[in-house]
This record gives sequence, structure tokens and C-alpha cells, in this order.
Amino acid sequence: MKGDTRYFWIRVFDYSFERDASEKGTLLDEFYLKDVERDEAKKIVRERYCHGTSNEMKFARPKKKDGVYAIVMDSDKYFYDRFYKQIDSYCFSCHIPLKGKASEFPREYIGEGNRWEAVDYDEFDDSDRTAYFCTYDCRADFNRTQRSVDAEGVFQEKEEGRNGTVFGYIYLIYNRTQDEYYIGQTRYLPFFRWQEHVKDGSKGDLSDLSFHVLAEVNRNPKQNDTENQLYLNNIEAWWISKYEHDGYKVKNLMKPRITLQDLKQKFNDMVLKQEELKLEISVP
Repeated sequence: MKGDTRYFWIRVFDYSFERDASEKGTLLDEFYLKDVERDEAKKIVRERYCHGTSNEMKFARPKKKDGVYAIVMDSDKYFYDRFYKQIDSYCFSCHIPLKGKASEFPREYIGEGNRWEAVDYDEFDDSDRTAYFCTYDCRADFNRTQRSVDAEGVFQEKEEGRNGTVFGYIYLIYNRTQDEYYIGQTRYLPFFRWQEHVKDGSKGDLSDLSFHVLAEVNRNPKQNDTENQLYLNNIEAWWISKYEHDGYKVKNLMKPRITLQDLKQKFNDMVLKQEELKLEISVP
């Protein structure tokens, strides 16, 4: 029946009461589900991971405790497609070929009226009403305005996040032409690090690159900078390993290993379990 499909956005966090307090924690996994009810979605989330993580999985942030938990949020077809969709198209402004994950490209709704008011989320297919662009500058040219949020040349001061309460960030740079991912860390606001990469040029031509923040890591006030840095290093290693196990081409020359025992166990529970499931499915 039309309009009955349910979509859920799943985000899994590593939470430490001393480090994160009222914040969500450090993002470890993110995916979408469809055609399921909420209880079934929670069951699928539990089954996604091995016993250690699965048995302890909560669906709300722990109260004054540490642990891994998942947030299961209602979503819709638009965001489901945006997360998974692949495109083989052209820049709507300069006509450069575009191929790859749709979420890596700037976009603009070009249908009639307001995109949020004009569509039924469950039935919405934006293929013929969405323009994709190779860069934010091309999107800005299309809109005939230069908004600071879209300008890749806006410079940002070197400063810590939230006045130092955020210890660091894990970020992702994707080269669309080479279909390669680079995952890094920074102690400062991530756009400053992006600027440094742009100036350096070693990750590729600016028109081929996109930039995203994967995880925000809060400072643990009970630990010193060395201990906080160790956790940041391990979260960087987590995301590099996760992208490699998910089959993406990761460009990092130096690939750090997860050294914290609790994160090692969580990786085995959460990521290697998925690798085992892929192997089971592929066996004839």
C-alpha cells in the first residue's frame, strides 16, 4: 500500500559519562532501515553486532554510566535515498561528469514550490527534480548568490571546538575522480584543517573533493591531554578500519591501529560481525 513504507535512521554512539556528560558521545556507526516497524528495527540493530555489544545495547543514552547505545529515529525515503543513492550524471552548472555516492555532491532542489512542502516523503523520487554540482561554487553560481555557508574559500581561525570542551574531530575527504577516501583527525575546528588540505593540494583538485565530519570527540575532564589524544587516535583508527572493512578504497598512507582494548572489542563486535555476515551471504 502506498505511503506505508517506514524508514529509520540509526546512529550508534560510544558514550562515557565523564567525557560526554549531556552530549551524545562519539559516533561509531550510522545506517538506515526501511520496510520495518520500530521493534523490528531495534532487533535488526542488535543482530547487527556480536554478543558483547548486542547484549549490552541500549536505545537511549546511559544515565551516569558508560556504554554503547543506538538512537532509532523516524526518517523518510528522501534521506534513505540520499544516504545510499549512486549517481552517474553531470554538474548542473559546468557539465563536468559526476559519478559516485550522491551524498558526496552538493545539490539543489529544482522542482516547483518548496521541496519540504511539495512532496510526500514516502513516495518522493527526486531524480528529475534535484540538480547535482561538482563543487559548492558551482551551486552558488547556479543560485546567483554567494552565501558564506557554501563558499569553500571562506577562511576560519585555528581554534578548538566549543571553547575546548571538544577535544578533536575525525573528518573524511572524498576524491570523486579517484574514488578514494582519506580519513584524518584534527584538534581544531575541522574547516581549518580542510583549508590546510586545500592549500596543500595533495588530496587532489578542489573540484574533485568533498569534506565531511565523521565524529566529534569530547574532552574527558578526568583525563590529561595524552590520554584524550590516545582516545582520539583510536577513534581515527576505528573509522579507517571501518571504511576498509566496508569495501571503500582508503588512501591513508599511515593507517593507525586500534590500541584501546575496549574499542578493539567493540570493533570486533560491531564491524567484524558485518564482515562475517557478508561472507555468509556470498557463500553459494
